Amino acid sequence: MERITFERVNPRATYTHFVEENGDIIALSPLGGREVKVGIVFDQEFPTDQQRQAMAHLANMATGYDPTVELVFKEGTSPFPGMVMKNHPLADCCT
Repeated sequence: MERITFERVNPRATYTHFVEENGDIIALSPLGGREVKVGIVFDQEFPTDQQRQAMAHLANMATGYDPTVELVFKEGTSPFPGMVMKNHPLADCCT
């Protein structure tokens, strides 16, 4: 795998995976392809905590396949919120 890209769902693009509003991951093909393209289904301006966890999980799995894989988070899809509270589910990832 060379790259995993996360972006807001665009009806003109094709995706190998989706992250639903509730954080469910839908895989249309295996994670090990050359390029993995993940469409994030948004209901609001920013990802939910469940979506952030799902994106971090997919990114972690991708780097498990190949530690040199390029992680690309397009506009508004970063799993790391700007301000992280101590009790936030991703607090350990952001220190």
